[in-house]
Amino acid sequence: MNDTFTFIAVVLAIWGILEIILFFKVWMMTDNVEKLKNRFVEGSKGGESNLFANMDIKSSVKALYYLNKKEEAYELLNKYLYYKLIYFDRFEVHQDKNGKKYAYINGANCSSEKWFEKVIKVVKPLYKALGKDIPDTLQQLTYDDYLKFGKE
Repeated sequence: MNDTFTFIAVVLAIWGILEIILFFKVWMMTDNVEKLKNRFVEGSKGGESNLFANMDIKSSVKALYYLNKKEEAYELLNKYLYYKLIYFDRFEVHQDKNGKKYAYINGANCSSEKWFEKVIKVVKPLYKALGKDIPDTLQQLTYDDYLKFGKE
């Protein structure tokens, strides 16, 4: 009888420890649900653009480069550049009397041209490190071109 209680106590102790481990594993997984949803579920709020909005592109490209995934790094850089360029559109855009477009981004007024120059300045060294050029369609993209696309 005493051996039975000992056996049951050992089984329950092991079961309890496994339950605690499972609890913490599930808890850790739920921390990244929003990021996973944005990345893998099409049409989720913000989708891919939110993923790229605050991405540390330098670290990401370096990691792919050193993992010998240069084409993936190039594709990631192209997507990042595109989403950063159109990020300007997420803010309320105002036009001055000269026709320049401005948006209030990160605590300062920024013209669309300045925003595009700033983004290009960040990615240019990364393209150079990959031995690639910025695609012409992205390098020549302007805010007005983006707005006019698909309209007559």
